[in-house]
Amino acid sequence: MMNAKRKTRKHAESKSNLFDADALEELSRLFHETRQTLGPQQADADWMSDPLDEWLVNLDSGETVLDRDTMAAFAVGMNETLSIRDALILSLIIDEQRCPKTQLMEFAARPHSKRNKRRMGELLTVAFEDEGIVPDKERCHAGIAMLLDIADAAPVPYCVQPLAVAAYTLWWLGDSRAVTMALQCLLLDEECSLAAMVFSAAQRGVAPAWCSG
Repeated sequence: MMNAKRKTRKHAESKSNLFDADALEELSRLFHETRQTLGPQQADADWMSDPLDEWLVNLDSGETVLDRDTMAAFAVGMNETLSIRDALILSLIIDEQRCPKTQLMEFAARPHSKRNKRRMGELLTVAFEDEGIVPDKERCHAGIAMLLDIADAAPVPYCVQPLAVAAYTLWWLGDSRAVTMALQCLLLDEECSLAAMVFSAAQRGVAPAWCSG
């Protein structure tokens, strides 16, 4: 009975904290204006810095509750620029020693830099092909929980990319739920390329090398 009451209370709290679509649209307009004023690189770096700090602290500690402003920043940021989404992916599947915050910020704010493109490709290729590189499952599951909280709290289209990153992380973990989550994402947005990639890879049995190690 106590567990049931706790679950009911938690559900009610989550319902009361849903983001208003108009508020997220207004935040998106602010993001656009800041990018026009400061330029994309500086604006994206400023947008990501504090939220990424909280995200990384949670990944390290196993905490999964994000500040409301952080959740909104990620929901809007991932919807507006995929480089922010990609930085979060790398924070989950690559350890902090090889990909610290400074590098994540580079990926988020300067995705078209030749050096950053090359470094991202190197990190992903090694992690995908080296069966000795095993993901930190606790870290990944903490990230998935945060991403799903953002997706649950945000309306379409702001929920799509958090859901797609959660699906991608499940696929990276070899979790069969990745297919269902990717399909759910595609039902919301059939043009979500990350979800389509996850769905196709999972259906064809393509997985990181560690899964067959």
